[in-house]
Amino acid sequence: MFMPLRILPVILLGSFLFSSCKKTDVVVDNSNSTGNNNNSSNSNVVYNVNKATMLQLVNDVRQKGCTCGTTVMPPVGVVAWNDQLAKASYDHSVEMNTHDYFSHTGLNGSDPGQRITAAGYPWSSWGENIAEGYSTEQIVMNAWLGSEGHCKNVMNGGFKDMGAGRDGNYWTQDFGSK
Repeated sequence: MFMPLRILPVILLGSFLFSSCKKTDVVVDNSNSTGNNNNSSNSNVVYNVNKATMLQLVNDVRQKGCTCGTTVMPPVGVVAWNDQLAKASYDHSVEMNTHDYFSHTGLNGSDPGQRITAAGYPWSSWGENIAEGYSTEQIVMNAWLGSEGHCKNVMNGGFKDMGAGRDGNYWTQDFGSK
């Protein structure tokens, strides 16, 4: 069965930003990728995401800067992993996978900000990337960085924290600042 690969960004900062990183800006080494992100004995695997890998991929791009569409995004500070954002991300991925839908809006009508608040993160701004159909952190990050909006979420210097969660091949990545 063919499953289309889908990604969808949302950012809440008073405006919507759309552009994408150029492929020449993104270099990801897939040589160590096994595709097995569910090894419970690995303390780096949180909410079915290798947090060390995801954080490194995000922060490498943020530290180098990136061209998003026609907009040159200068280097910005790194983000820290936040388990509350990861929990909000994971719960949304589980809901999308369980109920076979793909949206930033939860089945109960919640938006990402409401889910992030419910997870205990006191945000002043947030952004969310979702994706479906990708098998590893490296592959989903390549997709997000090659897509409008997602690149801007990753490169948003206002975000200080990040978490991500995966269920099956449904991914959610939440960014925030307090």
